[in-house]
Amino acid sequence: MNRLARSLAARSCAVGRGERVLRGVIAVFLAAFAASNLDNLWCAIPAGICATFLAIGAITGWCPTDLLSRSAAATEPNVLGYPEARRELLG
Repeated sequence: MNRLARSLAARSCAVGRGERVLRGVIAVFLAAFAASNLDNLWCAIPAGICATFLAIGAITGWCPTDLLSRSAAATEPNVLGYPEARRELLG
């Protein structure tokens, strides 16, 4: 497995086929709900956004909660020169 495939697999949160199918079904129902409430935009817009995120997650396996996660910041070397835990120690 190459580095790109490992990083994509580490980011996916819906690894099971059943869970991805369920997300797709929920996305369809949520999109239908958003389309039926177009006269109430305060309800239709958030439902449409959620349906879009669920559909993307169902197709790609990407988890919408990854938007809220922080990326690992590059650490500066400390004063004593010891390697930090976030860096690769061996290799």
